[in-house]
Amino acid sequence: MDARLQLLAFVFLNQALTTAIWWVAGTFLGMSRKAARHWTVAGLANGAGLTLTVVNGGWQNTFQMLLAGVLVTLGCISLRRGMQGFLRIRHTDGLHLALAAGLAAFNLAVCIPMGWRVTGMVAGGAVAAWVLWACARETFAPIEAEFNRSLAHTHSALMGLSIAVFAGIAVTAMFPQVRWPWLLLSEEAGQFALVFACVSLAIVSSGLLMYFVVMRLVYRLEHLSQHDALTGLLNRRAIEVMLDREVQRLQRFGQTFTVLMVDIDHFKRINDRMGHAAGDAVLCAVAQTLQAQAREVDRVARYGGEEFCVLLPHTDHEGAIQAAERLRDAVTQISIPWNNDTITVTVSTGMACALDTKEHLRSLLRRADEALYRAKAEGRNRVVVSDQFKQVA
Repeated sequence: MDARLQLLAFVFLNQALTTAIWWVAGTFLGMSRKAARHWTVAGLANGAGLTLTVVNGGWQNTFQMLLAGVLVTLGCISLRRGMQGFLRIRHTDGLHLALAAGLAAFNLAVCIPMGWRVTGMVAGGAVAAWVLWACARETFAPIEAEFNRSLAHTHSALMGLSIAVFAGIAVTAMFPQVRWPWLLLSEEAGQFALVFACVSLAIVSSGLLMYFVVMRLVYRLEHLSQHDALTGLLNRRAIEVMLDREVQRLQRFGQTFTVLMVDIDHFKRINDRMGHAAGDAVLCAVAQTLQAQAREVDRVARYGGEEFCVLLPHTDHEGAIQAAERLRDAVTQISIPWNNDTITVTVSTGMACALDTKEHLRSLLRRADEALYRAKAEGRNRVVVSDQFKQVA
């Protein structure tokens, strides 16, 4: 097969694959459909532009090359706009429109009538390079924050390589008499090599973007598996994993901690009198209050129904009592307007301090539950401390 046809087939296969990928991502993977559409446009525009440079001696055809430059620039703009949507950063639609319209007008009004092929190519390459540079600069911090620093560097490196390819195309057009390294075999082979480099970078970039999409989905599923859907707090499974780790630290290093079991008083009465929507509002309000009053190292979870679990690492008996009373007092300040009425809430708390290296998690939770039942029996709206752990001989 002719090298030109092979390159065209490579370009078409790449664009078909990337278009399918972004359609699947936007339709089935929960990705932002706007970002998927922008990335689809980027792939199609880049593919069309690269195709024009290959067919019918496009490299020497002024109209084809300038149109290709506009299309590739549009692809870079769509890539950046998709990244802005995906990472939820400030959009620059006005600037993008001005760049695309300005480049197209400059080519149509000046470069094509005057036959300034090289000038148009350099202008298009400069605009595309600036867009990619701006994309790398503004997305580095968001990518690092959501994923990691290595991926941020990888994305920036790909943008830098793309800019280098545009620079290679520009200098090749500006100084055709120079035997650049990529032109050592022949001029046509060098031109094909630059186009091949563009397509290869597009494939790698699409792979990286797809990795971002998949990792966000994985993080989201992981978050859903560990958090309560109503309150946003950790769920029972997640807090028990953390409690088990604290027990292991206690057994290995003697690091004490405390568990609070917090239960909303008369919650069933609220549901029966005012409805489940009111009950949900109470659960969310109590959850927000407990989370707001907890320390940064503390962990708050919805343990089940109207019961919450609070983990207080590195906390002794006296510190735990103060923390429990602070949480209880904060909940009493809750006031929820509801259908011409006001809902107030109190909680009962059972507290168990993990001090003995021989105690296991099940025993610790049982002691906290027993203390909670005593708090309910003694009149509610109070903190009751469990009896100390006693090892059975």
